[in-house]
Amino acid sequence: MTTPTALEEQSHRLLAQARDELSPRREALQNQVLENNLALARRLARRYRGRGVATDDLEQVARLGLLKAVRRFDADRHSFTAYAVPTILGELRRHFRDSAWMVRPGRHVQEMQAAANVAREDLRTELSRDATPAEVAHRIGEPESALREADAVLGAFSPRSLDAPTPGDGPPFGHTLGSVDPRLELAEDLQAIRPTIRQLSAQDRQLLSMRFVDGRTQADIGRELGISQMQVSRRLTAVIERIRDGMGLTQLAS
Repeated sequence: MTTPTALEEQSHRLLAQARDELSPRREALQNQVLENNLALARRLARRYRGRGVATDDLEQVARLGLLKAVRRFDADRHSFTAYAVPTILGELRRHFRDSAWMVRPGRHVQEMQAAANVAREDLRTELSRDATPAEVAHRIGEPESALREADAVLGAFSPRSLDAPTPGDGPPFGHTLGSVDPRLELAEDLQAIRPTIRQLSAQDRQLLSMRFVDGRTQADIGRELGISQMQVSRRLTAVIERIRDGMGLTQLAS
């Protein structure tokens, strides 16, 4: 079985080779990368299960995102996975935004939801925690009340009565609802970010570890490194921007 690291290296090598080939050889190499990474597309599609869209449809949309990533990947980048993950997720989000509504809200609400999703991911990276509704609303330039209304119609993809019966003598559907463990998605995100992190200098990796692994304040880090808190903040911002650029998140948000 191919390890994630070996698959990453193989994908990059094949796409670098495809860049210098003519059709149909180029297409054959790209198709090989596509087939090798279908499991990645399936995993990302599963994040959106249970939201009113059939699993087969989700996987088809994810494969389309993977195909776009294969065709558009610049072999000068360090990581295909870091580019493919946001590309596939973007395709899935566009599908929900444009095609998956049972009760279709206004265009502004759809656009607000899309902007809020991007803002939540950005803020999670910057703050190393989930952002509050007020922080998300401030980032996208909308009132918090408008954001809450937009979030409230997420169930319009495929609404279901909370009083709907469950098989056997079980409780009503509404009593069985749970929540998604965010750590399940974290494993995929960590795998996607590893190649980009490896490109950082030892000093930058130390800075990230002190801030986001050890949970130390910027002032505390500055005292240990002999620099000001402002310098720590600027270095962290620069490192995070390099990581975002390496994963293609800058292009996704634009």
